Amino acid sequence: MKILSFEAISNKKDLMTAFLRSRLAIVDETNDPEEALDLVKFYDYDVILLRLAEDRLGGLEIVRKLRLARVRAPVVALARTMNEAARLRVLQAGADDLIVDALSHEEVFMKVQNLIRRSRGFQENALRIGAVEINMNAKKIYAKGKPVTLTKKEYQIAEILALRKGVVLSKEAILDHLYGGLDEPNPKIIDVFICKIRKKLQTMGVDDFIETNWGRGYMVIDHRQDAGVEVNFRNLSPVSTAPSRAIA
Repeated sequence: MKILSFEAISNKKDLMTAFLRSRLAIVDETNDPEEALDLVKFYDYDVILLRLAEDRLGGLEIVRKLRLARVRAPVVALARTMNEAARLRVLQAGADDLIVDALSHEEVFMKVQNLIRRSRGFQENALRIGAVEINMNAKKIYAKGKPVTLTKKEYQIAEILALRKGVVLSKEAILDHLYGGLDEPNPKIIDVFICKIRKKLQTMGVDDFIETNWGRGYMVIDHRQDAGVEVNFRNLSPVSTAPSRAIA
């Protein structure tokens, strides 16, 4: 998953970002509102974390600007303490969720991850696509109920594509989700990763998880949804319940 963390005042002692990265998340940090708005224009974030203090709510203006920019990523406000009046201000500004007085970084991570999963259309605890199940908590993948051994990068690619099922991701976009723009290798490495993932899934009897969109990139399609296409009997034309869109 890819996270944008915005905090109006930099806190060098904060360990949240390090924890999120330890859970295989790519995290971009900024305390500049204009930089944050530029970042969301160029990158597809799964969530935006708004780090707030009860006595400093000036950062709420960025929520309004994000909404005006039609950013689809959910915005989660995070604070150590906050009274009811301040909480209402945060929610009225347009935040999708508010986490106050979390007992641990793990609690924050779980709540953010659950929100991301639901915002991408997955209502269950795992990402289920055909015969493949991705457990985001354990960072493990199962094919037909059996565990598949993947490297960290291979898992991240599978999770990235699954969260954006029906969407074509270019190799450059996948690289950005893997490395966050730092020390990125040649984009051809994505072809190698995809090949290895496919081979491991094929040994488990799954050969239709990742599809190639020639000249554009890779995508995941849930073929169970394809089998459940609704039919409009008035004009006998199929109506797909899961249209595809592409990211340039």
